[in-house]
Amino acid sequence: MASADDARKVLVVDDDADWREFLRLCLEELGYEAIEAANGQEALDSLARQRYGVMLLDLNMPGMNGLEVLERMPRGDPPRVVLLTAAAVQDVGGALRSGPHYYLPKGASRDQLSLLLQSLNV
Repeated sequence: MASADDARKVLVVDDDADWREFLRLCLEELGYEAIEAANGQEALDSLARQRYGVMLLDLNMPGMNGLEVLERMPRGDPPRVVLLTAAAVQDVGGALRSGPHYYLPKGASRDQLSLLLQSLNV
């Protein structure tokens, strides 16, 4: 079972360095510990090393995309997954139905991120 400290850890997975940095800075301002991964393999390696309360996961990355990361994630006590994409929510319906996932559009504000995390109780 994840500890309270683990719940405040967020893995940010996105190939866009500027968006990843924006999310990390917002998370840190909100009191979370944010760890960055630039691609799917980095995300899986990080998930194998430590637990996270939440993973912000880009769906459209070169190489291993977000759906492939979801399929290969370690079992056990997985983080809550928030899908990041520039696509409209209706275009990511399949991914949202693949598990208890959440959605945050790319370009979301710090306040939108904060509300989403509050709704996840983390």
